Amino acid sequence: MKTGRRLPVELSPEAVLLRRTTRMAAVQTTLALGAVLLLVGVVFYVVDSHIQSRQIDALLSEVAAQVDDVDDPPPGMSLAIARPDGSILLSAHAPAPMTALVTGPTGYHDLSSNDVDYRALVIVQRHNRRVAVLTDLTQWQQSRDRLLEALLIAEIAGLVSAGAVSVLLSRRAIRPLVAALELQRRFVADASHELRAPLTVLHTRAQLLARRAEREDLDAVVADQLHGLVADTRALSDIVDDLLTVAAAEREPARTERVDLAELCREVRESVVAHASSRDIAVEVVLSPEPAFVDGVRPALRRAIFALTDNALNHESPGGTVTLGVARAGADVEVTVSDTGAGLDPRHAERLFRRFAHGDGHSAGARPYGIGLALVRDVVDAHHGSIIVDGAPGHGAAFTLRLPAADPEH
Repeated sequence: MKTGRRLPVELSPEAVLLRRTTRMAAVQTTLALGAVLLLVGVVFYVVDSHIQSRQIDALLSEVAAQVDDVDDPPPGMSLAIARPDGSILLSAHAPAPMTALVTGPTGYHDLSSNDVDYRALVIVQRHNRRVAVLTDLTQWQQSRDRLLEALLIAEIAGLVSAGAVSVLLSRRAIRPLVAALELQRRFVADASHELRAPLTVLHTRAQLLARRAEREDLDAVVADQLHGLVADTRALSDIVDDLLTVAAAEREPARTERVDLAELCREVRESVVAHASSRDIAVEVVLSPEPAFVDGVRPALRRAIFALTDNALNHESPGGTVTLGVARAGADVEVTVSDTGAGLDPRHAERLFRRFAHGDGHSAGARPYGIGLALVRDVVDAHHGSIIVDGAPGHGAAFTLRLPAADPEH
């Protein structure tokens, strides 16, 4: 039985984000534990060094108090005695600084000779006899070095263990969440795909009935209801399109091209003008003479402008006007969709760009802010742009997309 090459598994954006978050959490946990271990090691090393220093001082003090001659110094130590008559006695192999040390100031001293560090104590005994005791610190330093090496090994082992445990536990913790998000994405995609076909058929039938009602001059109430049915099925189709867009986000690499935002605004106006006219709302496009080209994904940009226009229509009152304006702003191109309807408070604008957030003051029977503005934010972020929101309650709203302009064609 032949086995083919195993294909790489494509991860959803949520799974990728969660895995990245897992790695970040593991790194942060490891660094935090490493900082704690480092602090503990430093404290332990400082305390141990302080204890060693006190032990050395105690040992020097004890030996100095018992010195009678320099013939038999303790291991690792040297002795010197300065008699009142000025003569100096040195033990065997005493370092050169001992002569100056025994005649110098009393107390503890640190000194070096021939790259060897020493600790010494000078005291004055009875009959004005001076005694100097000096000990070689090599053994003590080696002990501190071994302690430092042990602490360093423990630090590295702790970091490796903490990192491995953090990654393992984090992966186990988010695995059910990744599976749930993937299942949710698949459900949304499958359900939306299954709903699209019957909704398209329903919308087409509603349009045919509405046109027939106009031709046969049926009762005005019936005609209005049929036109409302057309608008409702269109809104449902838009919701399904939004859900499919969310479910398929970042699944395939997008193809960028040179896009004329002025042309997109005119296309969007043509798409919504009939629906707007049925509600006695005017839709205008105001263009500047400067070119308005950007490099981006044309369907995504059109969807963003359409979503803003759709939201403006839903918040506009009969007799109002929705305006799509295109202008250059330095190195950027701005598309502003404004209305004269219910308006909004700019302080609450950030909340409206969250998925499934609803704005206040939408027109009766209209679909409130849902996932449309969230998709707009995703599109703008993907194109390295920004969104500016302006307005006031009862005085309309304006959403401005600012996108980097394309390089002029040579």
